[in-house]
Amino acid sequence: MVTYVVDSNCFIHMGGMASTTILRDLKSALGTMHVTKGVHGEIQNVRYQRWKQKPNLLNHIRPLLTTHEVSDEQIRGLGSKIGERASPQDVDLSLMVLAHDLLRDGHHVVLVTDDFKMAKATETHQLASEVCPPSTFFERLSTKAKGKHAGELRRLGRRIRAAEMQYAISRRNEYDVQAKITWMVDSLLASTSAKPAKTKVQTNDASKIDLLHELHRLMNGEEIKTSIRKKLTPLRESCQTMMQLEQHVGQLKQKLSKESLDQIILETQTIIANCLENAGIDLAPLERELVDVAHRFHARILVRAEMALAIMKRMKGDAAGSHLHLSTALFQATHVDEDLIEARILARLAVLALSTNKHEKAIRLSTSSLGLGTLSLPMKLKQHIVQAMAQFLTEQSSDQAIQQAQNMVHDDLSMASQALTELGESFLALNRPDFAIELFDEALECVSSEQKMSEELGELILLAHRAIENDDEIEIEGLRQVLDQIHQQTMEQEKQVEEVVEQISKRQEDSTDLVFSTEWQDSSVVLNDERPLYISNVVGDSTEEQLVLAQHPSLGSVGIWLPAKADAPQPGAKITLTNGRVKLAEPPQDVADSYAIRALIAIEFPESLVFQSLTNDAQEELQDL
Repeated sequence: MVTYVVDSNCFIHMGGMASTTILRDLKSALGTMHVTKGVHGEIQNVRYQRWKQKPNLLNHIRPLLTTHEVSDEQIRGLGSKIGERASPQDVDLSLMVLAHDLLRDGHHVVLVTDDFKMAKATETHQLASEVCPPSTFFERLSTKAKGKHAGELRRLGRRIRAAEMQYAISRRNEYDVQAKITWMVDSLLASTSAKPAKTKVQTNDASKIDLLHELHRLMNGEEIKTSIRKKLTPLRESCQTMMQLEQHVGQLKQKLSKESLDQIILETQTIIANCLENAGIDLAPLERELVDVAHRFHARILVRAEMALAIMKRMKGDAAGSHLHLSTALFQATHVDEDLIEARILARLAVLALSTNKHEKAIRLSTSSLGLGTLSLPMKLKQHIVQAMAQFLTEQSSDQAIQQAQNMVHDDLSMASQALTELGESFLALNRPDFAIELFDEALECVSSEQKMSEELGELILLAHRAIENDDEIEIEGLRQVLDQIHQQTMEQEKQVEEVVEQISKRQEDSTDLVFSTEWQDSSVVLNDERPLYISNVVGDSTEEQLVLAQHPSLGSVGIWLPAKADAPQPGAKITLTNGRVKLAEPPQDVADSYAIRALIAIEFPESLVFQSLTNDAQEELQDL
């Protein structure tokens, strides 16, 4: 069954040339034509020129139209994907988005347009099964209609073809008219002979999809046909190894709450390397068809693993490493063809790009991720904010992105506060406290007057302020004014925020519980709070001793000495001290003054430190894998 997505020019041609039987002619050959709301706007004044009284075409043809709504984000996302210079008008883009959505749902989609640029973009990016001009569209319909209806449709197609050719020739000085005429003629010549060829290709694709489905059933222990089981048996070993990687990824959230981040990263990378090596050995002698099926099975798991590595590298503050793994995941996702996965990857790449001052790239990535239309509400809000920040930093208008964020915040303040906090933690982990402080501020503004601001959020604000002080960073001029448009807080909320932050700061400064000692003692005696330390800065190089500056809910500002070659956490991370002993010493006056710390902590066995960079944002992302 063919699904037709039809552009405005086709209806304009109908208005100028169709006979009074056009509605009955069309009904004899098809059930419906798919359009977007923008098409209605473009043809609302079109009238039948050959009819008495010239009635309105849209009112007459409406029963045969199925109208879809396409979001602005999807339109902008596709425009970004195909490149600004190659972008047709927004209505044309909406039709291309619609064609791709229907194609993804399993339809055989034919996009009907005489816009050559639109046709080439659709073919290049595989947005529809095929593209044909209106003349070929009516020619094909004539082969499905019966009797006089077939004759009328054929005659209409010929009239339109003459008009298409005449128009193309009249524009010969403006573009390569020969390429367009060749495309129009080829589409007509293929209209009769293409059916068997298309059927054959579709059958072949279907068999591959069936093999992938059967492979999933086989690996899940289900019964499948003996002949198919024999054919798929060579893939079992590599798929079993890959499923062990899938199991490992599923346990990462639990592992990260107990084990060292670096140890888990190394373990994950080792498992991936083993999986790829085994798959390469097993698949090398096999035929192309089986290899393609295996690649698609493996890709779904490899995408999750690469995304997990990207999250963990970001937790370490390794933006370059995170970028590499996200890019690899995006490439692997092309084998999976799942917009949700691609949207999440693009969203995380946008955050990374913004953190490394690649503002134009951040705009392009966030636009693409939103354009796929599959993000959850919290992730969608984060992307609108990333987009607005990047647009402000490139001196572009951020009004539309801010408006979208305003609407989402207004609808769900609780969700917005959590999302903004998570995004702030992400930037803190990427050593961008200047961004983090603005987002934490906005998160506070989303706390309703009836709610009490959490102490954890207050600690994050204090941490971000001190991280900015330690790094000699300054707040970005004007950014707060832009983000403040998202949601305005009341005077009561402002007062509550100031009080909580002041209480936390005063408690840390005035604490008299510090007992210095030269003896080794259990870490729990010194650090017995439920919440871990927040890392605000790391002083020194890994080739020498390093001083980790941390903020603790009770102790205030402290320093932790790490020996040379120890892998120190990145700013924004959290750490806990378990299964080890520590000494709590009074810092020398010059060190205390330089770094504003109240105590120095020495670790007997630095390897007993557990670096926990598992932010709420990272927890959510790992949960979604």
